[in-house]
Amino acid sequence: MIILKRIQDFFLDLFVTAGGMVLLLVECILELRYVFANPRRILTQLLEVGCNTLPLASMIALFTGMITALQTGVELKNLGLQEQIGTIVGLSLVREMGPVFTAFIVAARVGAAWAAELGTMSVSEEIDALRSLGIRPVRFLAMPRFFSAITMQPLLTVYSIVVGMWGGALVSVNYLGVSQTIYYKKMYDSLDMHDLALGLWKAFVFGVLFSIVCCYTGLTTKNGAEGVGRSTTRSVVMSLSLILVADYFISRFMG
Repeated sequence: MIILKRIQDFFLDLFVTAGGMVLLLVECILELRYVFANPRRILTQLLEVGCNTLPLASMIALFTGMITALQTGVELKNLGLQEQIGTIVGLSLVREMGPVFTAFIVAARVGAAWAAELGTMSVSEEIDALRSLGIRPVRFLAMPRFFSAITMQPLLTVYSIVVGMWGGALVSVNYLGVSQTIYYKKMYDSLDMHDLALGLWKAFVFGVLFSIVCCYTGLTTKNGAEGVGRSTTRSVVMSLSLILVADYFISRFMG
């Protein structure tokens, strides 16, 4: 009976959480019409997601491109196909590694901070105070974060892809002996608008997912400091898991 009770509680929590996130998503979309009512709050979140993430995104994107070129280039060089490194680096960064790794970075860095911040406000009853003042918490707290995520995530993804391509060029030219002209030409010939659209669509969906997950877990936090820590961990785990699940299905049906 204890096992059945735990299974029942698990699925009940799963359905309640999923339903709450869907409702929060709908509310955030409806509240987007007030996006310019408080431009300072919007700008703060845009800077947090975008500019403040650039150093970390730059480092990870650079080494992602370098590692991809190194791991594939050595084997291709043994086969005499090192000129195809640009093709592999370009496709892998644009279609998969760029959107996914960038989403991981933002979800782990910014999403966890959002969950902790909103969770602290929830357990200290600041959110209830906002409601008592007639301020909608979704409009005041969740919508700016949602808007900044869906706006900056695609831009950060494009930036990471460009940096990763440059990192791959560094390894290809200086270590594997591939001409820089050939590297970029092969990359340009292998990519088309469908690949770019797929990468940007993934980035947009990932931004929606991690922003809603982190805002929901923060807004529903209970049980004091322990609850804040649990919500922060839960938000990161759920965000990264949903990003991978969404990546598979988008690649399966749109790739």
